[in-house]
Amino acid sequence: MKKIILMAGLFLCGIVQAQISVTGNNNQPITNGYVYTTNTLAQQGKLNLHVTNTSENPINLKLRVESMSGTDGQDVQFCFGSQCFFTISNGKVVPTNQGPDGMTIQPGESNGNDDHFWNFNPGTGGNIEVVLAFVQFDDAGVQIGEPLVSFTFIYSATAGTSDFNALQNMGITVGNTIVNNTLELTATQSAKMEVYNMAGQLVKTAAVKEGTFSADLSSLSAAVYIARFTNEENKTSQIRIVKN
Repeated sequence: MKKIILMAGLFLCGIVQAQISVTGNNNQPITNGYVYTTNTLAQQGKLNLHVTNTSENPINLKLRVESMSGTDGQDVQFCFGSQCFFTISNGKVVPTNQGPDGMTIQPGESNGNDDHFWNFNPGTGGNIEVVLAFVQFDDAGVQIGEPLVSFTFIYSATAGTSDFNALQNMGITVGNTIVNNTLELTATQSAKMEVYNMAGQLVKTAAVKEGTFSADLSSLSAAVYIARFTNEENKTSQIRIVKN
């Protein structure tokens, strides 16, 4: 009997953690490992954060800083649950003005339209990289399980605006230019992707499908590459990516 009760308890613990869906700018899905890169400071480089509770139970959420580099944490807007902070540090959470359990979102409902993260700090040299996570808490303020969604905000002054604009004019939006394993894309039409190393050698090809698409670049070594796209109208544009 004790064994059966224990197994039932473990099962319940496994299903307690709620599910959420998160989208960013232009309804771009934000999933674990998502990277948002901008070359623009302040509001023009803002990452909107829209969270929906897809479970059958209310959830208490906070947005937490998991790590940061290239910045002293000053001059940001770190906003969730209608509360904003203008400085961040490792482990900082928002909101804090709604009790220890954070912001409560009912089943099928979403947060407001004002939650976001942006940076207007030029940094201490190189890129600014901030890892953020949505974390669930119980009514006593105790964290439940692992973070539900963890993602990265990067400010890179060298990211090319003209390259981004050219791709968007082709109907392709790049979600991240610094890649761990996948290059996240959204396309309004199919296209061919070719990845070249800095010696001009073709090292990867992929067929980009309409909609949200993840290009697997896990086999590439850490280096700088050029990703070239050709759409159905035979228009071509390219962007520089960094593989970690």
